[in-house]
Amino acid sequence: MKADKDSMLYWYPKIKDLPIPQPRTEITPIKWGWSDDGDSIEIDEKSLNRIKEKAKTFGFPLFIRTDYGSGKHDWKDTCFVEKLSGLERHIKNLILWGLAVDVIGLPCNAIVLREYIEMNNLFIAFWGKMPVNPEIRFFVKDGKVLCWHWYWIEDAIRLPSVENWKEILDRCRNSITDKEIEKLSKYAELVSKKLEGYWSVDFCQAKDGTWYLIDCALGEKSWHPSCPIREKLMGEGNEAKI
Repeated sequence: MKADKDSMLYWYPKIKDLPIPQPRTEITPIKWGWSDDGDSIEIDEKSLNRIKEKAKTFGFPLFIRTDYGSGKHDWKDTCFVEKLSGLERHIKNLILWGLAVDVIGLPCNAIVLREYIEMNNLFIAFWGKMPVNPEIRFFVKDGKVLCWHWYWIEDAIRLPSVENWKEILDRCRNSITDKEIEKLSKYAELVSKKLEGYWSVDFCQAKDGTWYLIDCALGEKSWHPSCPIREKLMGEGNEAKI
């Protein structure tokens, strides 16, 4: 199957063997469709059994996503699977999430199983009770790092579990060292050398302090806060006007 660049089927094989900490990952093709009455998702039995067998080798809890996204804000109902008996329901919820993302929806060609790594959880937020963790996004293009940004701006947070969440975010953001940024910049550059063009590259900090490469996406489709690099890219027609 030929995947477009938005799909993990395209970018993950290109970066999976880089010397960068990454969650263990298995990508499994899936066949699915609508029930005869059109009211529910039905998953091909062979696809489902194959996914279940691979999930058992990971153990639980388990992080899952489609090749296009994780529906992370719906966390407890989509990407975070606590036990095998809930796996099918979560897969169906992920497919429905993708269909509802925008007017035409997102495809679902595969289910991605990822090792659940305990991250440096700051607090819980959103309707899906999602853990908010330290995350940094780099923008890269043609083998070079353009800029980096702290991911969790205040305007993005909804339904935080603690009152002092702004203080927590500020404290964490300000604790990131130059040495950490230098290391992550080198990681992002390695990714850029594998992915031609303009991309975002996301890292998340685990509880033990390790920064993991967790996601990549086309730069023009990725949230990018205002900065001189973004303004330049917009002028060149390489940045979506968010």
